[in-house]
Amino acid sequence: MDPESVAWPSAEPSYRLRPPATDEAAALDVLAAVLDATPRQVERVSVRLAVGRRTDIVGSRRIALESLSGHTDVTVAADHTIGTLSLTDETFADLAELFADLDRAVVFDPEGVAIADWRDRVLRFALPEPTVQQVREGVDSGIADRIERDD
Repeated sequence: MDPESVAWPSAEPSYRLRPPATDEAAALDVLAAVLDATPRQVERVSVRLAVGRRTDIVGSRRIALESLSGHTDVTVAADHTIGTLSLTDETFADLAELFADLDRAVVFDPEGVAIADWRDRVLRFALPEPTVQQVREGVDSGIADRIERDD
């Protein structure tokens, strides 16, 4: 998941949610809207979480971590979790539960081209220009105003 290894589509412009994206609810809302709006098939997500086996988490967060750890290509170490898994409704719900602990997530289409990238508390994504309006309409107006071209 090196930044250099992420391929973006050449036919779609890139956008970002202008900081502060530390409001995780805003970033999560935009990510969900992007995944709903993209004309490309959402296939998988590569993640790196700052929580692991020995992290003191309980309740729904622990259940979400255990659910993610059940995937074949996910490794849960003592203090972090990494891996790639199919992006299903259940997986998205687990990631949403652990969003505050998410260091990096890259959503890919079946060809391995990035749709969205959450890194360093910045959400970047690629969509056809007309589709971005659909994303803006799907989120709160204050959040929509923070979506900008990432040229």
